[in-house]
Amino acid sequence: QAPAQSKKKNCSLAHMAPPVRLIVAAVGLVFLLLAPRFTILTGVSIAAVAMILREWSRPVLPTKTATPNCTDRFTEDKVPDNLDYIVIGSGMSGLTSAAVLARCGQRVLVLEQHDRCGGGTHMYDLEGYRFDAGLHYTIPWSGPLLSFAAGPSAPKVVFEKMGEPDGTFDKIVIGDKAPFHIKHHEGHLAELRKLFPSPEDQRALDTYMSISEGLLKATPVYIVSKFLPLWLQKIVWRFFLGHFARYSGQTALKVLEQITPNKHLISLLCGLWIDTGARPDTGTFFLMASVFRGLPHEGGAYPAGGSELMAQALVHTICKHGGRVLVRAPVEEIIVEGGRATGVRMPSGQVISASRGVVSSAGRVVTFGKLVSEETCAQYKIPTTLPFGQSAGFVMVNIGLKGSETELGLTNTNLWYHPVDPNGDVIAPLQRFLADPLHHDFPCMITFPSIKDRKWAFPGRTTCQILILADYHWVSQWAGEPCGARSDEYVAYKNRFRDHALEILLRYFPQLKERIDFTDVSTPLSIEHYLAAPAGAAVGLDPAPQRYGGDWSIMQHLDSITPIPGLALTGQDTLICGVIMAQVAGLATALRLAGPLASLKFFARNVFHDS
Repeated sequence: QAPAQSKKKNCSLAHMAPPVRLIVAAVGLVFLLLAPRFTILTGVSIAAVAMILREWSRPVLPTKTATPNCTDRFTEDKVPDNLDYIVIGSGMSGLTSAAVLARCGQRVLVLEQHDRCGGGTHMYDLEGYRFDAGLHYTIPWSGPLLSFAAGPSAPKVVFEKMGEPDGTFDKIVIGDKAPFHIKHHEGHLAELRKLFPSPEDQRALDTYMSISEGLLKATPVYIVSKFLPLWLQKIVWRFFLGHFARYSGQTALKVLEQITPNKHLISLLCGLWIDTGARPDTGTFFLMASVFRGLPHEGGAYPAGGSELMAQALVHTICKHGGRVLVRAPVEEIIVEGGRATGVRMPSGQVISASRGVVSSAGRVVTFGKLVSEETCAQYKIPTTLPFGQSAGFVMVNIGLKGSETELGLTNTNLWYHPVDPNGDVIAPLQRFLADPLHHDFPCMITFPSIKDRKWAFPGRTTCQILILADYHWVSQWAGEPCGARSDEYVAYKNRFRDHALEILLRYFPQLKERIDFTDVSTPLSIEHYLAAPAGAAVGLDPAPQRYGGDWSIMQHLDSITPIPGLALTGQDTLICGVIMAQVAGLATALRLAGPLASLKFFARNVFHDS
């Protein structure tokens, strides 16, 4: 039996001598050319082409690789030799770019300033509870995208849909009204119609559905355009994205006020605005429609075992292909010499070179405001600022609860609370809160990370997080104080948010009053420190209408391939905010750097091989 198996294996194309492989490939191509004339050869030609692609895309793995480790601390001797690319930042975009480039045959080094990799997908422990840094939920497509980038041999991460038995996964509360349930596959639309039965409101809903449907259909075109060279993107925008530009170039509030004067209807249609990181009166309508309609269409999902597993899968792939991911490795400068980006300089003065270039997932503001010199930016006509700034940050209240999901009477859903004026308007209360945050009720998202994680490893303990949009200037006076040892005034300021957040929590979940075991509060200063985000910007550049309105004088500066040869950007600044869009941005950057032929080989490798 054993000799027969060995003989069968040695007859495969993979084990043939190179000249024999070439002969088989040549015969296959002849068959392919003859197939249209001789139908009988069609099957043979398809098999031959598959054989050619399989052989052509076969990966050659290095014999010596580093052990995958998401907390591998930087030292000079750990830097691999003969680097092709250096990736700055280890969020989903940076790790995805690095993994795809590694699988395209490039040796990649990822440098992360924090003490663990993952960016917004990393997790942290506080007093025996584990919390998410940034991924509160995503859509099921995150799973296939992760597998596509990391490869079939990477550790599998399962994304499970959130929700109650009827499909509810988000609940929007406007003032003291009953929660409105957002359901998978937009199962809530019939109820939305019932809430607003007047002919005027029905026509407004028809208009909203038509406009948002057009945006959702155009979104894949916009995303695919990011995989194309800049000159082709411009053509796509001119001929295929007119509807997208028209409505994405306006704020959510402006578009909704054109559709209806009904304040309550407007409030409900933008009830998930916190998910976009931008206010309805300043953020693009495109993102507001995406979270109210696109997210329910796909359904909310969360990785079983925690968001940190996403980074672990990608790090596995990078290391397997000869690369490395090192933490506590802040970059001081991107070196541009001889007309191209050639590497980076570390705070110690060490220079790390890469033959093909540098990919920055640190954000546009950090890249061109800190890492690349002003002289270089001026030389390549790269503006260091744009007509819009950084996004807002968040105050996040972390809460540890004693008891399981069942014991606490909780379900796998999020709750979005909005203060409201008597006329049904949520915008005026929001503006009052932002102008004077300590003396007004605030909108917030209440979520339970441990319930979303079906593999939660801490029995008898449940975690809760409350997110509140916050401006950096509220806490900027304490920015110069050391993280973890700031003044009593800062602690007291945070506790004002904590106390009010707990009041809102117990308003809707009164059964938790005696179950609160632990609380902790982070602010935009925390985001700035741990994620190296300037001004604590939670989603990078502000999702303003100017970013998506088709103004080419702005949009050309948001491309992933920069005017500096050898320097590329990746991340939500080049596309859209959100974890899944960071994944797509990383894939787009890597494939554009790899080029068409290497990209084809990458696709074939996903089909025929496990590396």
